Amino acid sequence: MNNWSKTVPKAVLHDHLDGGLRVSTLIELANKQNYTNLPSTNTEDLLEWIQPKPNMSLALNLEAWDHTIAVMQDTESIYRVTMEALEDLSNDGVIYSELRFAPLVHCQKGLNPTEVVDAVLHGIKDGERDFNITAGAILCAMRHLKNSKEVINLCVENSDIFAFDLAGPEIGFSALNHKEALEIAHKNNVNVTLHADWEVPEGIHEVVLDLKAHRIGHGSQIIDDIIIDNGNLHFKSDAARYVFKNNIALELCPTSNMQCGSCESISEHPFKKLYDTGFNVTINTDNRLMSNTTMSEEVQNLVDAFDFSENQIRKITYNTIKAGFVNDAKKNELLGKL
Repeated sequence: MNNWSKTVPKAVLHDHLDGGLRVSTLIELANKQNYTNLPSTNTEDLLEWIQPKPNMSLALNLEAWDHTIAVMQDTESIYRVTMEALEDLSNDGVIYSELRFAPLVHCQKGLNPTEVVDAVLHGIKDGERDFNITAGAILCAMRHLKNSKEVINLCVENSDIFAFDLAGPEIGFSALNHKEALEIAHKNNVNVTLHADWEVPEGIHEVVLDLKAHRIGHGSQIIDDIIIDNGNLHFKSDAARYVFKNNIALELCPTSNMQCGSCESISEHPFKKLYDTGFNVTINTDNRLMSNTTMSEEVQNLVDAFDFSENQIRKITYNTIKAGFVNDAKKNELLGKL
């Protein structure tokens, strides 16, 4: 790994809290809570089991979350996972992070949603102080469930929450099923970033044209809606044109996308083509545990595949922070560090 991939300031917009546990913490919490359903309590074996397999659907790849969520059902564990996430990110050279999670899935053993949110925000506050990182929280509703209005109301009630998201399995679960929740979000000026993964071609149209998302979670399939002819960019869809014209950030997660089967290798990921054509691309981990990755490794993979320079990575980080949902004062402070 290039020395500068580790030390260059980085920012991550798309990082799932329950997908980024230390594997050692997952095992330790399971032992502490007498949770006996882990496939293995051996660190290496469990990490191997967790890794996504390209021949699996995204829904099947989500099975590992059953275990991480199971050990995050009390405020102490949620706080610990949040603190460790910010410590790990900071140690990896990340200066700005947005952590997303689905609060309602952490209410299986007596916590109420507000207690879950407060535990994460407490961890973020202390993590910012202890680890010299700026961070915020995004609340996710799950596409396959019908409680998105409850989640958006949590965002409305708590001004410390950065944004609202729709996550989870996308095939058969249109984002349009949650139109009422998005209307509440926009009426109350809540920031919105919605998943539109590669398995659902119409996903980008739904989230940006129908639901007016401010950012797109993933979105690499937008490459299929453009044509590059002798250096000229042509749009095959209104959604692609809208994303480009409005400089909407794509929260691209190359390693995760590859592991889930969207491409054979990082060198085949559309990141560089989208970058070259002027789309607002950002580099993200998605799930550091599930994909066994770090931001430094994500950067290094792109450098190896596409020969990005340090200055180019810094420019991407600059645009990433610009696309962040942090307040302007902190945003300008962060931009001054680049």
